[in-house]
Amino acid sequence: MPWETSDRRFRLPRNWPQLKRQVRARAEGQCEAAPHDPRCDGVGTDCDHVIEGDDHSLDNLQWLSGPCHRAKTARESAARNRQRAELRHRPIEPHPGRK
Repeated sequence: MPWETSDRRFRLPRNWPQLKRQVRARAEGQCEAAPHDPRCDGVGTDCDHVIEGDDHSLDNLQWLSGPCHRAKTARESAARNRQRAELRHRPIEPHPGRK
């Protein structure tokens, strides 16, 4: 989901700017992605949640370059799309009380 249409920014904590500064300082400004996208120059620019969701703890935040952040987001989106497709294509099971 693009940032422009996401409600994510409204779910960030009030101290988000401070958290971003702490994550950047901890990473010394370097991209912390593993693996790195081939276009990554090693310089971090974005604060990212390691595990998707609203856990804004420092342990769940990392500093990524733009290319690595976009690649990670694309992988997460593809995984969500695969899960949705699997749910749509699973066989419909009859109710256990019906024979």
